[in-house]
Amino acid sequence: MRTILFLLALTFSLAVWADENKGTDTEKQMRQLEKALARIQQESQSTQQQFMMIQELRRNDMAEPPMNIPLPSTPGQSIPVPNYNNLMQQKQERDQRIEKYTADLNRLYARFTELENEKQVILEQIRSLEQKTEE
Repeated sequence: MRTILFLLALTFSLAVWADENKGTDTEKQMRQLEKALARIQQESQSTQQQFMMIQELRRNDMAEPPMNIPLPSTPGQSIPVPNYNNLMQQKQERDQRIEKYTADLNRLYARFTELENEKQVILEQIRSLEQKTEE
């Protein structure tokens, strides 16, 4: 009889110990997921800010007239004839900047999308762990 009681007590204590360890594992997983989520949200916000800054730079370059011809400093002065090669070089530089901004915007948008997908996966994992702890 004592042996049966001892085995029952041992079985019960092992079951309780397993539940306690299961709970701490779940808590550890939750903390890790929350840390990962915070990191992703921070990176996502940074990416979004970079995107907005580059978008504004690109918008400003595109709104700028393609040929910047300096105006005379005094009213009676004639407008100097610009050097064609300088104008073409300025136009090429402007076009290259716009292309670079566009490539950067595409890269940042892709990264932002990746981060949002990662965030959704982590949120789903957190929800499933919360449901397990409620059961």
